[in-house]
Amino acid sequence: MLGIGFLKQERAIWNFDVGEVVLSGYRHKLCSRGRLSWCRRVILENDTVVPGQSEMDLPTLVQYSVLSGPKNNQPVNWITEAREVTAGICVSRNLLPDRDEDVPVRVINVTKNPVVVKAGTII
Repeated sequence: MLGIGFLKQERAIWNFDVGEVVLSGYRHKLCSRGRLSWCRRVILENDTVVPGQSEMDLPTLVQYSVLSGPKNNQPVNWITEAREVTAGICVSRNLLPDRDEDVPVRVINVTKNPVVVKAGTII
C-alpha cells in the first residue's frame, strides 16, 4: 500500500479531470477496468483455524463474474494472486484445478498464534 510519504516524495499529482497521475514528472494515463474487474475469485468455504507458523490447504469454492466458460470446452488453468488474505495469513500463487468446488489453496500463517479465517473470505 502506498503511503503519503511516497506520494510526497514522488511529487504526485492526481488529475481526475484529464485522467492521469503524475509521479516524479512522468505522466501516467489512467483507464477504467469497467464494472467487472474480476472474472473468477476463490472464497473460503468454511470458517478455518490456521495454526501458528504453519502451512495448510484451505477448502475453497470458485465464484464467477460471468457464467460463460471457455469456447472450446478444454480445461483451463487458473492461478491465485500472491497476497495477504488477513493479518498474518498469506497465499502464494497456486495453480488451481479446473472445478468449482473443493479447490485446495495453500496458505501460510506467519504469526506464532492461530488465526481464524472466516467463511466467504476472498482468498
